Amino acid sequence: MTTISVLVQSAGPLESDDGLFSKSDPYVYLQLEDCDSQQTSTVENDNTPEWNETLTFEGVDQPASKTLSLKIYDDDTWSRDDKIGEVKFPLAELKCTPDPQEFEKVCDEGMLTDGKIKFTITTDGTWGNPTDGTGGLTVMIGTCTGLDDADFGGTTDPYAYLQIDGCDALSTSVKDGTINPEWNEELTFESIEDPLTKVLKITIYDQDTWSRDDKIGYCEVPLCELPCAETPFEKTVDWCMAGLVKQATLTFTVTPKGWGGWPASS
Repeated sequence: MTTISVLVQSAGPLESDDGLFSKSDPYVYLQLEDCDSQQTSTVENDNTPEWNETLTFEGVDQPASKTLSLKIYDDDTWSRDDKIGEVKFPLAELKCTPDPQEFEKVCDEGMLTDGKIKFTITTDGTWGNPTDGTGGLTVMIGTCTGLDDADFGGTTDPYAYLQIDGCDALSTSVKDGTINPEWNEELTFESIEDPLTKVLKITIYDQDTWSRDDKIGYCEVPLCELPCAETPFEKTVDWCMAGLVKQATLTFTVTPKGWGGWPASS
């Protein structure tokens, strides 16, 4: 669990739903999954409002897997409040630092100019992306049981192929003649840009000498779901009809290097 503070600074130019030359009475409504919603005060008669209010979310679990929603409404006394702007900000974009992180995002695409909202997010600095923007990831590929016999001879020649966008793919060795391979091999990705925004993809192939290698298993791990610690996985690898015919189980361990989606102790 962690605490996230959001300093809502300003927005504009905002377009009023009451007419081209009219002004709004804007406020910002903040939402974060599994947390109580927060709301700024209303700034009256202003299309370039300044709030400079800090709103705090307590007890946030697995923060990097969540998205902060900032919705700007026009406060109407006699009717339903109109939404005049919105930003969805993935917390997976945050750095691992206790220093305030300032952002300016488009919240309203206008006819003449885009409206933007400025806000600053502060965390306890125990989770997030590496402060220099890139980080490493070590994957220990263990075993896989119950693979498909792609060659119809009672065995197959499997290897694991690992991918992360923006990085060179990595591969284990090939295990000859088995549907229950034991690799126990460590593979390391270096210089992953903003790793919490990426997905680790693991594909199991059957190596074929005379034809294209057959895909016999696949799974994904969104890196925003990793804590700042070594994490073991046991994933079902479906090879046919979404796993309705047969399934295999892959065991592996993933270790971030200097980053993670939430504190290791939580």
